[in-house]
Amino acid sequence: MYEQHFGLSAPPFQLNPDPGFYFDSKGHANALAYLRYGAYQGEGFIVVTGEIGAGKTTLVRALLATLDPAKVVAAQLVSTQLEAGDLLRSILVAFGVPSDAQSKAQLIASLEAYLTALAVKGRRALLVVDEAQNLNHEAVEELRMLSNFQFARQALLQSFLVGQPELRRLLQSRSMEQLRQRVLASCHLGPLDAPELRAYIEHRLRHVGWSGRPAFQAEAFAAIHQATAGIPRRINVLCNRLLLACYLTEVDEVSAVLVQRVAADLGAEVGQPAPLEDAPPASTSTAPAAAAPAPVRLQGAAGSSPRGGLGVLVETSLDYLKARTLVDALSQQQPSVPVLLINPMAQEQAHGEAGAASRLAQAALELHLQLPQSDNGAVPLAASLAAVQPLLAEHQLRGMAVLGHGDGALAAALAAAKAGLPVFNLDGGQRGLDGGTGVELNGMLIDHMADTVFTRRITAHYALYKEGIGAERVQCLGSLARNVMHELVAQAPPAAEALRRLGASAAALGAYGLMVLPATATGQLPPEATALVDRLGRLPPLVWLVDEATHASVHASGQVAGLQRARVAVVPMLGLLETSALLHGAEFLLCSHHGMLVEQAEALGLPCVQLGASPGGLGRQPLAGGPVVALSAEQAVRAVQDAMAQRQADRESAQHWDGGPARGMARHIARRLARRPA
Repeated sequence: MYEQHFGLSAPPFQLNPDPGFYFDSKGHANALAYLRYGAYQGEGFIVVTGEIGAGKTTLVRALLATLDPAKVVAAQLVSTQLEAGDLLRSILVAFGVPSDAQSKAQLIASLEAYLTALAVKGRRALLVVDEAQNLNHEAVEELRMLSNFQFARQALLQSFLVGQPELRRLLQSRSMEQLRQRVLASCHLGPLDAPELRAYIEHRLRHVGWSGRPAFQAEAFAAIHQATAGIPRRINVLCNRLLLACYLTEVDEVSAVLVQRVAADLGAEVGQPAPLEDAPPASTSTAPAAAAPAPVRLQGAAGSSPRGGLGVLVETSLDYLKARTLVDALSQQQPSVPVLLINPMAQEQAHGEAGAASRLAQAALELHLQLPQSDNGAVPLAASLAAVQPLLAEHQLRGMAVLGHGDGALAAALAAAKAGLPVFNLDGGQRGLDGGTGVELNGMLIDHMADTVFTRRITAHYALYKEGIGAERVQCLGSLARNVMHELVAQAPPAAEALRRLGASAAALGAYGLMVLPATATGQLPPEATALVDRLGRLPPLVWLVDEATHASVHASGQVAGLQRARVAVVPMLGLLETSALLHGAEFLLCSHHGMLVEQAEALGLPCVQLGASPGGLGRQPLAGGPVVALSAEQAVRAVQDAMAQRQADRESAQHWDGGPARGMARHIARRLARRPA
């Protein structure tokens, strides 16, 4: 009704999902990247959840519009309030397979025959199950069983499960364990924040030829966000009525007052829910969002260029040092492999320990992208993907290596895989990092995309094999931290000098153990270490490395003297050089599971005793993960004594320096890249 009046080519806020109106918000870009990765893998399950009206169906249709129908046959199932038998019939209908079968066995046979026929022709099937929260347990189990169909080791059917938050609760139930093991990726679509809401509205208007009529006051966007809680469908309903109101009242501007009036009318008419309680507060600022700073470019040797070389993405200062050791090893290959080193964050976040890399070869080019970070300090996947993708073509890279498991590393792997470049996960095979949330999931995704997964431990091979990653793609060469620590120890002062400089007591200057367990809230010795401290007469003294706040708290509370009597020296955690000196001189490391310095300690061959709270007071958790095993204080002492014996044996059997993992990784990467044209 109002389109012609405002010069629009079509209704901008229609409710029917239309991939042409797809808006690339942070959450939607993240979800779409996971979906594309899942479609690329061609197996398992991808789970997408979101509130009602969050844009799940539009997202799925945007993905389907990008798939090549000559390679992928996609079918969408919407009605999911079905029994298992009816589900099979519905799947056959969705794929357009005629079948007069009556029994379940006949239905399964018909579907398997169709899927096999597709595979023989070089095509594969993708089933999108919308409103999947309505599936009962039997129907979900039927989908899992269908994922077992294979032809020549190729999965015949891949499923995307799309639904409301109830779907997550269904999949988290105990009976869904087998299906959860087949979920490659899972993401949740939340509401749009205030800046995204404004961009979303303007995006839809521009898509239909909007020329500024009607105009929207800045305060109107804040009012719309408050009224809709950032849910796209609610935004569409409200904005449609706002344009209609402007047309009927012959005004050319949407004000906050108009928004409040129309929102109240809608609420009275259809009982529209109140905004979500946890929705972000509406912003009333009219200032545009600050643009990200320009990337910092650090050129390597004069005239060097990363063109035709390897991209290496890093996420932390330790990753940066690891990458520099790989650059050094790649520079010694014949021919040498130039490196573009990419850091999504600011330069100082990578160069925190840059002095330690002074003796290592520089990358041909370092790019510190300085991308804006989210509240948890990470760079969102969408921003990383948008920044990394153009670099592949600009520098004509022949491969991508990643260090880390954040969204930046995942974005680099996704971009390279999409471009058909080999991906190398330099620290792969790690599981149990964070209880199965984002970091571990990213690591799994990168492993599955990688042409080569370099692991720290041989035990990772079996875990990767169970996930379908063949042994030919896995190389167990250790961690690049070994190369880093080799360089740092060569530059570090002697351990006794470092301890003296840090103010440790004389008792700690001989043989000692390091402890990096976190302090209590009041700065006390952690309870899991108390039993050990009581028996330190049979063990060397401990050096307890703590952060600055804990160090100040211990001194302020007068605990230092008591700890010194117990042969515990409290020293502040400083830079990697001093820390490397302490690790090199120690007999053992006491830490919590996945605690600080574990990787560096392992790289030096320093035995680690991992302690954690348990019903018995002390617990030991193996480095490879697994349940916490309760230990008595006597058992804990014996564990430390065994670690010390192992340390002595390792020192006696020390070998000459062989170039470390970096040499083996560089050799493998150089051979792999040599098979690709420059």
